Amino acid sequence: MKLDWLAILLPALDLVSSKFIPSFAGPYTAFVHTIDACPSDGTFVLQFRPTHFNRARPNERQRVTGNATVKKPVTDNFWSTVNLAVRANNEWKENFFVNKFSRQGCTAIRLHSPELFNLVVKYTGASADKNAPCVIPPGFFVVKDEPISWTFPNFPIMPYGRYRFRGTSRDSETSNITRLCIDVDCEVIPKV
Repeated sequence: MKLDWLAILLPALDLVSSKFIPSFAGPYTAFVHTIDACPSDGTFVLQFRPTHFNRARPNERQRVTGNATVKKPVTDNFWSTVNLAVRANNEWKENFFVNKFSRQGCTAIRLHSPELFNLVVKYTGASADKNAPCVIPPGFFVVKDEPISWTFPNFPIMPYGRYRFRGTSRDSETSNITRLCIDVDCEVIPKV
């Protein structure tokens, strides 16, 4: 009698094959739900909308459409801060990860988000040469349906989950005037 069940169970177990799903951190795919402007003095205003991320096709790039207003050149004289809040227990846990970039406004974008910087180069005419000074010229730039991969090669690998990324830039570390503020609702999932 026991052998009958064993004869049925063993082939059934062989049919169940699945991949291990990492539960903490590792190779990842990042995607964006929303991009919103937050309060600033209006020197730099970014208004972008990403397409819906298709989990059935995780290697397909999201596309962005929108515009950017740049009233003064973006150089390395800006002090930028990245503040990540993590979504847990149905609420945002503030200050999960905070990183400051002193005097690296333009270079921080080029170094930490090369795909985004390639879009900046394409639409603004900024120099792609890493040996040249990093400067994004002023102007009004319209981006239409551009594919983008949210890769961050020099940024720490975050645990899988949902995050609210807030990026701000100021003239100095002690300045009370926020020149740029952007909120990004994003998610990090295991790479397939």
